[in-house]
Amino acid sequence: MNQTLQRLRQIAQGTGLDEEDSAKREQRQAKCAQLAQPLIQSFHDLGNEFVKVEVLKRLWPDDYEQRNDRLAGLLIAWIGPPTRPHGLRLAIPYGSLTFEVALRQDGSPVFLCVRDILSQRPAIMEFNDRKEWLEFFLKAIADLVEI
Repeated sequence: MNQTLQRLRQIAQGTGLDEEDSAKREQRQAKCAQLAQPLIQSFHDLGNEFVKVEVLKRLWPDDYEQRNDRLAGLLIAWIGPPTRPHGLRLAIPYGSLTFEVALRQDGSPVFLCVRDILSQRPAIMEFNDRKEWLEFFLKAIADLVEI
């Protein structure tokens, strides 16, 4: 077996990371989770709000009345470790909406929003300011829930 293939298998199994790489990854995840905490808290605060019936009909036209009609029911996945997520992905009509914190190579945070519409290229928005990112998140939620 050649060295490249062997290294690839080690990485896939998680055994190829040395302690330094693991520590760096852990630090990056912790920093991202800390920066995303206001987003996660906002989602938990709003998770019990009712989703507009029109949104539910567009998401699940055949069985929308049998689906969870709360905002928490639109959650597709947490991004990052389950104990410390640094983002979330929501189901929206015709696709998904993702809010996530990432770190650039220099260690500065970037706040991302990705609108992924089926059969189209994803629209990616980068925010340098967490407040603007959270405002955009709340505006997006306002379009989905009954106020």
